[in-house]
Amino acid sequence: MLRLITLIIFTFLIVPSTALASYTPPPMNPGEEEMMYEMPNTVNTTARVLEVIEERTEIEEITQEEREFQLLNVEILSGEYKGQEIEVEGFNYVDTYFANSNFWFEEGDRITVGLQIENGEITRAYPIGYTRDVPTYILGGLFIALLLFFGKVKGLKSVITLGLTVFILFKFMIPYLLEGYDPVLLVLITGAIVTTLTFVIVSGISRKTLAAIAGTVGGLGAAALISFIFMSLMKMSGFHGEEEIMLGMLDSENSIDLSGLLLAGIIIGALGAVMDVAISIASSLEEVKRNNQKASYKDLFKSGMNVGGDIMGTMANTLILAYVGASLPILLLMNAYEYPFGELIHMEVYSVEILRTLAGSIGLVLAIPITAFVSALLLSKQEIKTDQDATIVIGDRNTGS
Repeated sequence: MLRLITLIIFTFLIVPSTALASYTPPPMNPGEEEMMYEMPNTVNTTARVLEVIEERTEIEEITQEEREFQLLNVEILSGEYKGQEIEVEGFNYVDTYFANSNFWFEEGDRITVGLQIENGEITRAYPIGYTRDVPTYILGGLFIALLLFFGKVKGLKSVITLGLTVFILFKFMIPYLLEGYDPVLLVLITGAIVTTLTFVIVSGISRKTLAAIAGTVGGLGAAALISFIFMSLMKMSGFHGEEEIMLGMLDSENSIDLSGLLLAGIIIGALGAVMDVAISIASSLEEVKRNNQKASYKDLFKSGMNVGGDIMGTMANTLILAYVGASLPILLLMNAYEYPFGELIHMEVYSVEILRTLAGSIGLVLAIPITAFVSALLLSKQEIKTDQDATIVIGDRNTGS
């Protein structure tokens, strides 16, 4: 019966995403496609600096700021033009407001290069920055290795769920967001699928899994409702940063709902923390039941709330510190100009971060009683199989435990 219920829930979650994925937006009007692709054809690739041909310091004509100039001979390492040697011109603005490309390259450096292509030929090349792929892959490999070393089978399951999560985000959610679909609907479907897959793969089909899913869905639902209400009260437009402004300027037939995107971001941002809380409480109560088969609903619920109380403070701090870390440059800038809090709270860029933190924290807090209630309800009705001696009672002095 338990497997049937889980299968029904999973089917309910997966069908909307399948239907959404199968829908094809209407074709663009004649001429619109050609208009969208009139921008110069540029390609980014990787290259190795073979030689620094020339270096000098000069005054930029428009800004009258001092800048450094480099002429490099590089070999292209990837893409259609792999193996070809070209000259690349780069400028380095030193200690000025315009220092957005502070790169001073040396022979042997691996760099990224922008190529401007016309009629299949490279007409211009310029440096973008250093390559960072190898260190990134090493860091990712180290993370996976630690998961496998310390987690064994559980670690392997964690790697699988992580891969599935990344796949769903980048192959399902983000592409359909760009096509103009409802951000909130997409994030709710994505969150439900990720939650179900993660818990089922890591913990199997069990009462613990059902309780954790219920707690996560309840917590995220509360966060979404709180966010929706207070976004309306705060009159949030969604235009609170450079990225949102650039999205609004995209030359696309399907406009992106920025206010909906803000709400979706709050929900997806809280998902990980809420999942962590839900599975922690569900697992704890399963262990309590395993070691005390006579535990009643009341005992289990009380234990779940006690565990949740300990988790609550640290996980709320986790959300707050994560959001502060993401917006640290803005916080430093505003404090440097000594804006009082009474002025900052009116700025959307700050109000958004406050809303993210508090709405996510509220969802996290409410996930605790929901998970404890469902876990206690499911676990109190049936004994859990255990390999331990039934005569041993935890804490009994006579057993030596």
